[in-house]
Amino acid sequence: MLAVVLSVLAAAMFATSAAMQQRAARRAAPDVHDRALPVRVFLLVRRLVKDRWWLTGWILNVFAFAAHAVALHVGSLTVVQALLVSQLLFAMLTIRRPPARAWLGTVAVCAGLALLVVARPSAPHTLDRADAGPAVLVAAAVMVLFIGVAHVLPSRTEAKLRGALAGVAAGVCTCLTAVFVVLVADTLARDGVWGLASDWATIGVIASTTASGLLTQDAFAAGSLPTALTAISIADPLASAVFDATVFHAGWRGVLWWPWSPMVVIALLIAGVGLLAAARVQERAPVPA
Repeated sequence: MLAVVLSVLAAAMFATSAAMQQRAARRAAPDVHDRALPVRVFLLVRRLVKDRWWLTGWILNVFAFAAHAVALHVGSLTVVQALLVSQLLFAMLTIRRPPARAWLGTVAVCAGLALLVVARPSAPHTLDRADAGPAVLVAAAVMVLFIGVAHVLPSRTEAKLRGALAGVAAGVCTCLTAVFVVLVADTLARDGVWGLASDWATIGVIASTTASGLLTQDAFAAGSLPTALTAISIADPLASAVFDATVFHAGWRGVLWWPWSPMVVIALLIAGVGLLAAARVQERAPVPA
């Protein structure tokens, strides 16, 4: 029961933190929107660290991570991760009079992600580090592709599309952080602390953690909160499932992962994203800095 309460609490705090940071990012975005990506991100971060609402959201995010960690310690990974998807539902509370199709789309996305999390691969059977390098390069290339497409789109392009593309890149980068953490933990268990000095995954953790934070803020600045958060929430577990199956050689849970389950997940995600894209939503007015 404690794990359930902490998971829901963490989801609520994650959503609230994202809403505060997204509004701050949207306030800072207009003056830097047309700059080149590295310059835009640098100027955006420089302004955000001076915004008290963004800083409050960042602190709340730290507490959310702590609650999530405790929930994972005292409860089931499957239950905790499935409940964490509810942050998308909490994010809908930031919308002023959300239409019914927006709620239906959010529920469909949550259901698809929950099924993916509950039926995702079990603990890795083997860890073949030789497969990790090429897979990381492919994931990085996908991330750069989405960043590039979002960057070359004309400024008149709908903000939702730019935010979704940036959100996918942020989600893939978040997945890479988790992959690097697994590799670092494996090195730590085999070679101790001194082994981390020669492990390329150690640098990967630092780089991906920094990049995912910057890309998330860029996604928040580019589009609406539901769009960015949905893109991140979908890209992360999908990329994680691919890594689990190809790099960590984990098996699917046979009780929940039927042959047609992938089609159910895909159908729910497509339906949810379609409903959210078609919904006309209006976020609450940003609080002045």
